[in-house]
Formats: sequence, structure tokens, C-alpha cells
Amino acid sequence: MSAALHFTLAEQFREPNTLYLSPVRVSDFFGFKVQELAERAHVHRNTPTARPQAPLLQRYMQDMVRALAVASEMTGDTSRAAFLLRNEPLKAFDYKTADTLIQEGRADAVIAYLQSLAGGAAG
Repeated sequence: MSAALHFTLAEQFREPNTLYLSPVRVSDFFGFKVQELAERAHVHRNTPTARPQAPLLQRYMQDMVRALAVASEMTGDTSRAAFLLRNEPLKAFDYKTADTLIQEGRADAVIAYLQSLAGGAAG
């Protein structure tokens, strides 16, 4: 995947005229309510609207977008990639989903795993 495509992917989630991701855009894309986003990010339910730039919230959203970039590279389709991140049980992680693992703070492990799958499929 080219650097330009990564840029475009992250850019679609940007809060207009800011340097951070939009909780509303991320929530809408992944199919959950903004309050659910707060739960997933382990922040207060009002944080996405009152302090959308909060570091813990931003980290969770950045991790989801990072994983989406890798999964999209594998599938060629961001919608399918989002579905898989939220729903596909991963045998290597005791059948937890990528979304669950990211909520647990294990985004780097998920991304490394997805990259290894993509590498195996390509190589």
C-alpha cells in the first residue's frame, strides 16, 4: 500500500480543521455509537464530544485506523476490513477479535499478526 493511500485513509477520519481524528467519523465508519467508542477507548462517556482530542481516546482511534490500513491492504476493501476487525475471531489470540485486542491495548500485536498474514499471502 502506498504512503498516499495511508494518508487518504487517515484523512477521511480527520476532524475538520484540526490535527486529530473525529470520534463521530470513526464511530460512524465502524458502526458503533459515540458512547460505545468511549467505552472501547476506556474514557468517560462524554469525552468524545467534550474532549475529542483526549490522548487515550485518540490512541484508541489511531490504533483502529492503523489496523484498518493493514486489513484493507489484505482485503482491498475498507468496509470488509472493518467488518473483519470487529467480527473475525483470531485463533492465534484465543479467538478474540482484533477490535477486542485493540481495546485491551494490544494494537501492535494485532498489526504485526495481520502483517504476517498479509506477508504469507503475498510471499
